[in-house]
Parts: sequence; structure tokens; C-alpha cells
Amino acid sequence: MRAYIVSETENGIDNIDGVYYLITEEGEVLASHFCSNKSYALGDLYTHRKERIKKFEDRFGEFSVDYLGNDEMTWEELLRRNKKFYEEENL
Repeated sequence: MRAYIVSETENGIDNIDGVYYLITEEGEVLASHFCSNKSYALGDLYTHRKERIKKFEDRFGEFSVDYLGNDEMTWEELLRRNKKFYEEENL
């Protein structure tokens, strides 16, 4: 499973002093955190959270985290998947 760090900006990738989200490639929001800079988001949302690492690995198996924009995933596609994930969960 892959998860993305996304900023609460129009394109999801800009550096802000604000909220960042950890969202799976399937669109599920796993965590959020207020960070003063994008460079802190990875640690605040994942790498400095040993209990989260274990929880996510137990749940998903192999698990990797990267910033949105570092591969082919787009903000629009991730939002589409997010909407679909939560629509299907409420059926």
C-alpha cells in the first residue's frame, strides 16, 4: 500500500504552515496534522509515530509513504479516489 502526504492547498503539494493529510492510494484519510512546514509532515504524520507504523503495517502489509507530486499520482485522481472510497464505505 502506498500513502501520500498532501497539503491543504488547491493543488495538494504546495508548502504551507497548515494542515497536512496522510491519504492512501485508495483514497482513505489515515491521519492529519498541523505542520509549520512541509518538511516536517513526513515525520509528524508517519516516521516519528512508531505506533502508526506498526498499525499501518499490520493492516496493509507493505506500506510506503511519499509526498504527492513525487510520482504519477495527481491531486485530482487522489480526490476522485477519496470520494469513491467514502461513497462505497457508506453503502
